[in-house]
Amino acid sequence: MRKKDNTRTFVLEDERSPEHNIAYYILTMTSVNLGSLPEKFKKKHKNMQAAGLISRLAFDKQYVGQGYGEWILIDALKKLLAASKSVVFPLIIVDANDGVVGFYEKFGFTAFFDTTNKLFISIADVRASLQLK
Repeated sequence: MRKKDNTRTFVLEDERSPEHNIAYYILTMTSVNLGSLPEKFKKKHKNMQAAGLISRLAFDKQYVGQGYGEWILIDALKKLLAASKSVVFPLIIVDANDGVVGFYEKFGFTAFFDTTNKLFISIADVRASLQLK
């Protein structure tokens, strides 16, 4: 039984070496400061109060550079996209560690005005980039 039930953690295990986890990510919801978004989002989503959040996405250093980053990010985005069909939220936010902002920007994430390590992408952009309906 989950005591707090605030987040969900997903782990990518190394099938060849079960004692190692390749990566993991944590999903939850978060509130949104509309003032730190571009005008087009503020106008379109003026009643928005929450967004999906990738609060942590991390790798074991021995697996970095092997393509798992893209795979695990896409997996997280697909899960949040599916959740958005039941519980409507227009944005996905990520809290990026120093040095990895560029990784998220390659996938279409944009930094908030007030903090460079907090980025967002719209559900519509995720759907379009994954070519899902």
